[in-house]
Amino acid sequence: MNAVLHPVGPNPPRVYWLRRFVVVVALAAVLAGVAAATVWALALRGPGADAAADGGAAVPGADGSSSAGSVANPVDCKPADLELTLATDANQYPAGANPVLQGFVTNTSATPCTVDAGDAAREVVITSGSDRIWSTKDCASADTASRQLLLAAGARDAFEIPWSRVRSAEGCPLDLPAPRAGTYQAVASLLGTSAQPVAFVLQ
Repeated sequence: MNAVLHPVGPNPPRVYWLRRFVVVVALAAVLAGVAAATVWALALRGPGADAAADGGAAVPGADGSSSAGSVANPVDCKPADLELTLATDANQYPAGANPVLQGFVTNTSATPCTVDAGDAAREVVITSGSDRIWSTKDCASADTASRQLLLAAGARDAFEIPWSRVRSAEGCPLDLPAPRAGTYQAVASLLGTSAQPVAFVLQ
């Protein structure tokens, strides 16, 4: 203790006291800098930073987004927010080969929004001329009727629908006549927004 209060060495005591003072000041400056940096970082994060860090918006099956995480007070998608595309995996199908319809629902708006893209809401209809052949809504099961999505801005959700070359009607009646060979057209729609029709041939 005596050596602390009365520095011993070849230099005058004031030299040692000055050195100690410089060390104390430097240590205080470092601590103050750490505290300031912590306060600044917390201010930048804001109250919603933890929620954003947990994953943001994701949507099951979405391409580049998909639905997990949490978005505060998400809004419902409007027709103008959505873009639908539809394609087939081939242009012609020989006897016994079933068409597969492939599509995307894209949120073209600048904010996340929610939409039901299940079979009871997102409809794909196949026609041949004026004859309505088949629809995803006609025989939608409880498992596929509803599919709630949270689409991030610019994100898209992919869907794939195999068609087993059968006819359907509202109420899902049985024993309807099978579609014949010919040219068919498929259209996808959701919330009043429709994809461009896609044509294909059954042989």
